[in-house]
Amino acid sequence: MARLSKYLMAFYLTAVVLIVAFPVAYAYVGAFRPASALSGGLQGLIPDSFTLDNFARALHRAPLIAQMWNTVLVTVAQTTLQVATAVLAAYALTFGNLRYRNLIFGVIVVSMMIPGESTIIGNYLTIQSLGLYDSLVAVFLPYGASAAAIFLVRQSFLSFPREIHEAARLDGIGPLGFLWRFLIPLSRPAIAAATVTSAIAAWNGYLWPLLITDSAENRTVQAGVAQMADSVGPDIGALLAGTAFVSLPTIVIVIVGQTALTRGLTQGASK
Repeated sequence: MARLSKYLMAFYLTAVVLIVAFPVAYAYVGAFRPASALSGGLQGLIPDSFTLDNFARALHRAPLIAQMWNTVLVTVAQTTLQVATAVLAAYALTFGNLRYRNLIFGVIVVSMMIPGESTIIGNYLTIQSLGLYDSLVAVFLPYGASAAAIFLVRQSFLSFPREIHEAARLDGIGPLGFLWRFLIPLSRPAIAAATVTSAIAAWNGYLWPLLITDSAENRTVQAGVAQMADSVGPDIGALLAGTAFVSLPTIVIVIVGQTALTRGLTQGASK
């Protein structure tokens, strides 16, 4: 019975991997296949010849290189803001003398359950009133804080021994000194996990950048690919090349940060 359960689990996991990996494999293989081969269905993905013409047409139809740099800037800025606010908020919620800190944390957790689409109108009106419409600042500013990142870092801080915090206070170490010298170095897995998840979310942002930007030079690359999809018509090869081009950094982030992500998500789990 145990062996049967093991085989069933292996079969299930294999099926899940195939279902998840197939669209990615389709995009990357199709990006290098001639356009004429892609019009024949799945059999056109059989790798008998390859070409880079799809990438050339994709880069010609949309300024993907410039939009890629826009996405890099947005990702770095948004991730930095989210991690910084997460660390400071987690410290205040864990070691600060806040009277209603459990209530505040409860509000933060509840905000994770609110669909992001429901806040778009408020964010849009705020950005317009600030005169930031159609700018890169408008893309990342409303997302300068992340409830998920705060939750993750706080769970790590909860596992930190209170005795060390009290000893640091007796030695005259202030809050920022304790945070920089003790908490951050010992909570690197959780902070790294928050960084990875925030970076992936920032890089994959689509609806908000598409709504808040109007000119091609201020769009992120995801919105640029979506705009290209509306203009390329039947050019499936160029669209797949653009998709493969913009999704590669996300795959690299996941591969590089996989260990940190796993350790960060399990750190403080006992709490």
